[in-house]
Parts: sequence; C-alpha cells; structure tokens
Amino acid sequence: MNKISRVFLITSVLAITALFGAQFVAAQSGQGIQVKPAVIEDNVRPGELYNFTFTFTNVGSTDQTFYLSAQDIKGLDDSGLPIFASPGEATGYELSTWINLPSGAITLHAGQSTTLNLTAQVPMNVSPGAHFGGVFITSQPPTLRANGSGIGLSVGGIMSLTVAGNIIENASLQEFSTDKQVYSDPTVAFNTKIQNSGNVLVSPHGIIEITDMFGHQVANISVNDSAAPVFPASERDYTAKWTALGFAFGRYEAVGSFSYGDTEKKTISGTTSFWILPWKPIALFLGSILAIVLLMYAAIRMYIRRKLREMGISGNDRADMNFYAQKYQRSGSRLIVVTLVIFLFCVIFLSILFFVFA
Repeated sequence: MNKISRVFLITSVLAITALFGAQFVAAQSGQGIQVKPAVIEDNVRPGELYNFTFTFTNVGSTDQTFYLSAQDIKGLDDSGLPIFASPGEATGYELSTWINLPSGAITLHAGQSTTLNLTAQVPMNVSPGAHFGGVFITSQPPTLRANGSGIGLSVGGIMSLTVAGNIIENASLQEFSTDKQVYSDPTVAFNTKIQNSGNVLVSPHGIIEITDMFGHQVANISVNDSAAPVFPASERDYTAKWTALGFAFGRYEAVGSFSYGDTEKKTISGTTSFWILPWKPIALFLGSILAIVLLMYAAIRMYIRRKLREMGISGNDRADMNFYAQKYQRSGSRLIVVTLVIFLFCVIFLSILFFVFA
C-alpha cells in the first residue's frame, strides 16, 4: 500500500481512543487492552481468502472478559478522523462482513496475551479499490452492544484492503478561495476543497503561488504537507495561511497547483484574487494631505490679513481690502488647488484600482 493509506490508517488508529473512550495501554478501574498490530494494510484479489492475525494483551490489573466485533469505515470527518458505519449500513467500501470472527468470549488474565489467526473472505463480485474497517475487542457482550445498554472498554485495529481491478484515482478542485475579498492587514487564509470521485484514497498536495498586481511573485506556500487523504466519494477542505513580509498593498493573484495519484501523477489547479488595503496607513496619508490643505488655507488667510494691516487698510475700507485680498490670495489659491487635486487624484486612483481589478 502507498503512503496515503498509511497516513490515513495512522490517523484512524489515533482516533479510536476518542471514538470509543479507551486507551491502548491503560484504562480506568484497572482495565486495559492492547492490540497489535494497530494497522493492517494489504492488496487482495476477488475470491481470495485473506489470512491475518491480531494479538490482544490485557494490560490491566484484573482478569477481563472480552468480545470481538468488526465495523466498516464510511468516511472521514472535517478533522480527518474516521466515521464508523452503523451495523448493516452500506458504505460502498465494506470490509467487516468479510471477516470471520469467533463468537465466544475471550478471557485474559492480568498481563496475559493471546494471538488470534483470523480470515477475511473477499467476495468474488466485490468492487475494486479500497475497503476499510476495524476489528475491535470490547468488554461489552454482543447483546448489550445491540441494545445500547453496555458501557465498557473498546479498542481495536484498522484494516485497509485494496481489491485488484479497475483502480480509479480521480480528484477535482471544487473550491479555491480566500475567506475575504479585502484584507486590512496582510494575513490571508486560503481554503481548498477537493473532491475524490475515485475508489481509493487520494492525498493532494502542492503549492500556492502568490503574485502582486505588477506580476511579481511574492510568495509560495505549501498545502497538505502531511499528506492527509480524501476518502473515496467525498470531499475535504485544506487550509493554508500567508502573511506578507513588509508593506503590502493592492491586488494579488493566487494560483494553487496540487498533484495526486499513486499509479499516475495528476495535477489540478485553481486561481483566485484578493486585495490588501491597509486602511490605517491609507487613512493617515489622505488625512495628512487634507490637514495640509486646511493649514495652508488658514496660513494664507492669516498672511493676507497681516499684510493688509501693515498697509493700513482696515475693515471699513472694503474696496481697497477686496483689491489687495484678491491680489495676495491668487498665488495661495493656486497652491491650495494643486494640493486638492493631488488629494482627489489619490482617492480616485484607489477607487479605480479596486473596481477595475476586483
């Protein structure tokens, strides 16, 4: 089996404790059970009788009686943990009904181990591709498990058998986007949703290439370095974050390219765009220009009044005052107009950038 299956199986094993309220090596009230191997993965053929073994060890401090059961895995949740199917629930990737388990109880003394040789009969008409399930040892008798009244210890091992035949590895990009269109600070979150329409696990991984509005590449960020897989006939979200170094401004474009496949390498890609508009520096810049305009206007008014006083023109001499006011105000007005034009140009330029490239 490939790396994808191993990552999935290891994740599944780690999830069993949370799902079944048990620990592999210790439990409450002096109970504990250990299962080896934790993972069985192999390739099989239709009609084959597959042989495998599990070793169970009572690591508790008291004698315990246990029972065996099997369950199918029908998918993964958002965190990558396995979702176990209910008894009799069709998943399309069934495995539990193939397994021949002893129906009787297994009593183990404290510290005692037992190894069971088990078989799985692969059906002749089984669908090719991956099949998933788990073999569990539990302290609940079958009758109590059936009616839900049993409470006890339960741990197990995960099995993944890939049936030979028409193996399909096919994934598609359902979504590639950012959580916002405009960012005021340069920390951008990317979301990638990938659908697996094949019959085996796929583990897409790749990079997101980010370029600014001038076409310069500013960053490359990795996605799914841990090789977390997508379950067959399901979707999974992958997230990644990028924080710009230094000052960032304008429209950015991101291209995500992801490869997958064990038998044949395939690639899927998507494109999205976003804006980084640091409102605080922009507001400070525009506010500074506006403040300069107001200060210049006030300074010119004060300068005109002072010159008129020096010339001995009072407020009663309206005609003379208007003449000299217009004379001294022309040069100042030109400077104010130029400053206002710069201010309006900045506002219009930012607006055009946003509406044209958004």
